[in-house]
Amino acid sequence: MLSIPYLTRSGVVTLRFRRMGDGDGPKYRSVPGDPPRIFNANALLVPSDHIAICEGEFDAIASTIAGIPAVGIAGVSAWKSYFARCFKGYRAVYILADQDDKGQGMEFAEKVAEQIKNARISPMPAGHDVNSFVLQDGREALLAQLEIKK
Repeated sequence: MLSIPYLTRSGVVTLRFRRMGDGDGPKYRSVPGDPPRIFNANALLVPSDHIAICEGEFDAIASTIAGIPAVGIAGVSAWKSYFARCFKGYRAVYILADQDDKGQGMEFAEKVAEQIKNARISPMPAGHDVNSFVLQDGREALLAQLEIKK
């Protein structure tokens, strides 16, 4: 399994694990008893008038590398209403909705958007999440979709 560190200014606060390749059991695992957390919380410290929220760590990494500061949430059930406070003060909060699943990406986006005043849902193209979209079409395509000029 690949270990995914959740870093903050104070250091690593938890780890999640992703199974590599095909196999039995869940694709992701968390430390037993660990509460839901925001992945890449340090993105909240980057001076920017916008930020993205992604469903998943790898999508947040892809968005950040593309030039859009992003955090990741580990699925619909991991979103907690108190997370919304972190996104006050941004001109735009982009919720990058996966379209490579059975509707969970839009369910996640709609749940989050209900709680963030300045949220803008941006669905990825059919069959893609943020990571696969950026890998296929490049960072410019993601920036263009969000109408962000760099």
